[in-house]
Amino acid sequence: MLTLNLPQDLQALRDEFAVDNRINIASIWHPASCDLLEQTLRQQTTFDHAIVNEGKALSIPDQVLRELPAAEKQRIQQQLWQGAADGFGFYYGTHRIDRPQPSPTTPPLLQQVHQLLNSDAVLAAVRQISGFDDICYASAQATRYSSGHFLTRHSDVVAQEGRRVAYVFGFTKEWHPDWGGLLQFFSEDGQSKDSWTPSFNNLAMFDVRHPHSVTYITPFAKASRYSITGWFRANPPA
Repeated sequence: MLTLNLPQDLQALRDEFAVDNRINIASIWHPASCDLLEQTLRQQTTFDHAIVNEGKALSIPDQVLRELPAAEKQRIQQQLWQGAADGFGFYYGTHRIDRPQPSPTTPPLLQQVHQLLNSDAVLAAVRQISGFDDICYASAQATRYSSGHFLTRHSDVVAQEGRRVAYVFGFTKEWHPDWGGLLQFFSEDGQSKDSWTPSFNNLAMFDVRHPHSVTYITPFAKASRYSITGWFRANPPA
């Protein structure tokens, strides 16, 4: 049974969140739960390739990408880099947890995470911390960032989904900031404000209007950056 360590003093967290509409909470899971989730992400979860190709967001199964002709792989890579150079691009491993019908490839433990995030207790806590009283649903995906992966600067506003707060549960036990993978925040004019290094057993939450990125994972990174991410939303799935 997964156990979240929801903080008791939610008002203090709300005061902290209100300073810049973001917060990073440590030790959010019971240690045994966090260890089990980390192992599940690292050993039992299959990841597709989330990319932008010709301006469209795609999720390509690993086997499909492997079987593409070399020329097509090169074309996709060039399109990806061109989009990123022009200001919009991403490339990382993804496993969608919140499918309308659970996938047989989704580990049951990850399905439990989605159920837990949509429990009354968790949604009520997020509403109190963030100040968004209309939050009623949490989406969820597992992500893996390895060498060559990145997410360029953007905001997460999607009006039809009613996104309010983005979240990132960290499951990265050992990380050096020189490896990349930093959750970086920007001012509206594109100036870097600060960044959060990948961590283990933490919960980062921030207003979806915050411009942010995940910095490029270097070729010399010795590990992968694992997380469960999504948005707390005012609109449930259609």
